[in-house]
Amino acid sequence: MTDMATPRTDDAAAESQPDSTLVSALARGVRILQCFSMGASELSARELVERTGLPKPTALRLINTLCEFGLLRYSERISKYVLGTEMLSLAAPALGRMTIRQLARPLMQELADYCQGQVTLAVGYRLNLAYAEVAQGTGSAVYRSEIGTRLSLSRTASGRAYLWSVPVPEREQYLQETLTRDPAKGELLAQRLAQAQQELRDYGCTVSHGDMQREIHSVAIPLASPIDDEYWVFSCSIAVFNISGNQLTDDIAPRLMSLVRRVEAALGSVTGAAHDMETRPWSVSAN
Repeated sequence: MTDMATPRTDDAAAESQPDSTLVSALARGVRILQCFSMGASELSARELVERTGLPKPTALRLINTLCEFGLLRYSERISKYVLGTEMLSLAAPALGRMTIRQLARPLMQELADYCQGQVTLAVGYRLNLAYAEVAQGTGSAVYRSEIGTRLSLSRTASGRAYLWSVPVPEREQYLQETLTRDPAKGELLAQRLAQAQQELRDYGCTVSHGDMQREIHSVAIPLASPIDDEYWVFSCSIAVFNISGNQLTDDIAPRLMSLVRRVEAALGSVTGAAHDMETRPWSVSAN
């Protein structure tokens, strides 16, 4: 890696820095890691500098440090950086602590096989929502999502269900930030949220008729209560040519609701937690 700057290795010098400086360095390193996504899994040093807005010498020092810890790796084959295998080691305990995944997995697979689609479980904290579990049905024509992939909060059924689960201030913050950044998108988001609220009242789920992918339709149902301040959403997606009539809301949604209720019951038996739907700003029919 000839384009890399040599990192500082003087521990005494590092310890002499103010705490705020150390926190700032950590935050910058995290920003570098967050540049990578499913659509950008290979990035050059120049791209990382541009995406983070960091001074080149600073970015190179941080990149080199991340490489030393196995969080990044330089690929000689493509002359770009990729996330290192140590990231998998860090992700394993995060996934392992999520008991809901083990409880839900067989039920998700059963429904995915029934509808020849995909059933997902997403987890969100603050305004970040990502897949924690994915079940692909036999014969499914839905592209298989990778665990850890982030979801759009406005253009997916799961995202809108999530926004109606989080505390009101967080939802309002997201809406106001969208309105400020792009008024047209903000108005569309407000309309989608109002529609999602009505769907939750009418069907017990949010619905997407090809919002992200025109040929994929979805329904999503949030867990009644958060788990350790994390909010969970189940979703079922089916290719439009595998759906007949109102099957999505008349058949699939009630089955997904049954899955959610069974998982909530299992969680209650494991943790002793009570799930009270009356705390939600919408009422859900048990169907």
